[in-house]
Amino acid sequence: MAPKMGVLLLGADYYGTLAAARAFGRAGISVTMADENRQARGLYSKYVARKLVHPPLSSPRALIDWLVDWGTKNPGTLLYPPNDHLSWLFAAERERLSKVFAMFSPSEDAVFTLLDKKRLHEACAEVGIDVPHTVGKGALGSSMTFPRLVKPRTQVYLTSGIKGFIAHDARELEAEVERFQELVAFDPVLSERHPDISEPMFQEYLTAAETSIFSVSGFVTADGAVVARGAMKVLQRPRKVGIGLCFEGRRLEDGEEKLVDKIAALCKRVGYHGAFESEFIVDGDRRLLIDFNPRFYSQMGFDIARGLSLPLLVWHSARKDAVGLEEELDRARSWRPTGREVYCHKTMLELVLGLQSVSGQMSREEVRRWRDWYRTHRTTATDAVRDPDDRMPAVVDAAQWVRHFARHPRSFVRSFVLNR
Repeated sequence: MAPKMGVLLLGADYYGTLAAARAFGRAGISVTMADENRQARGLYSKYVARKLVHPPLSSPRALIDWLVDWGTKNPGTLLYPPNDHLSWLFAAERERLSKVFAMFSPSEDAVFTLLDKKRLHEACAEVGIDVPHTVGKGALGSSMTFPRLVKPRTQVYLTSGIKGFIAHDARELEAEVERFQELVAFDPVLSERHPDISEPMFQEYLTAAETSIFSVSGFVTADGAVVARGAMKVLQRPRKVGIGLCFEGRRLEDGEEKLVDKIAALCKRVGYHGAFESEFIVDGDRRLLIDFNPRFYSQMGFDIARGLSLPLLVWHSARKDAVGLEEELDRARSWRPTGREVYCHKTMLELVLGLQSVSGQMSREEVRRWRDWYRTHRTTATDAVRDPDDRMPAVVDAAQWVRHFARHPRSFVRSFVLNR
């Protein structure tokens, strides 16, 4: 098959970018991948035809200039974001970028509404989506319940990379607010456009967030139709607020189907279309939205394995290929689960189990249970990076984690051993 006009993927260290490269490459679409890090894991995929180095993400204006220059020389190439920073930046610079790239990008207002928790919560209230009780600094008072998460409104161009802090009482809250103000800062490319973005948010901390996160991910067409998959995050690192290591597929039934309808209403309300991942805390009968990612996402390979090829849906939509889009949507809708589908980052899982067993953070019984879980699902598991048809990214991934441990031992111990 002759290669089709290609795609440019950024964020080569993201597992979602690697999944996208494999999906595009297997469809015969030429993949160019760019990153500021020449050793990024995705660059080693056999499906990457060209490897480029771009200006750092921390220099957004230089990065956009580089993209426009490259797109001018390679007109019609598909461009789609792999992370929050680029999701917002591509939307904010859509006028320039869309002149040289094929894009399926909503407006800056739509994307930022989904990425700014304050605006997101306001939009959710209009369409009936529940969220954890959250207030701004002006609403603090003696009636405040604890524990509380002190968190930024967005991760977009947050230069310190802080996720948030947990305060268990008023004294801790005061200290964490002070720490927040010292550490949280945004790149001027965002703060000049949204001057109030540095305000903290105070969200109720629900213990269910440690063990019961339900994910609804999928695709919204230009006319608002949604095709989706469900999954339960069953293990994360760190355990309290962390990155998913293991997911189990879930059917979208009853209450979950209503969530899909509400997500469709939310996207219509804000004007969003494209790939998405949304996360909900399962608190009894309630489903509380805590994140909406308008882009490719980390465990996207799991949805591709479950018949939902987000990269190809974006490809056909960006090119206004109605026939190709409908065929891909039909394939996604006709897929049927077996009930045994899971997603796992096996290298990371073994690292966490080994270290937490030694440190006593996990009991022998719990470690044994997780190893039994993997053995039970091994034949139906989608791995974050391992693929028998594309082996090198997994080798590079393992080497990167060894280097990370050597360079940042304290951070490594906090996250992998102490669950902080």
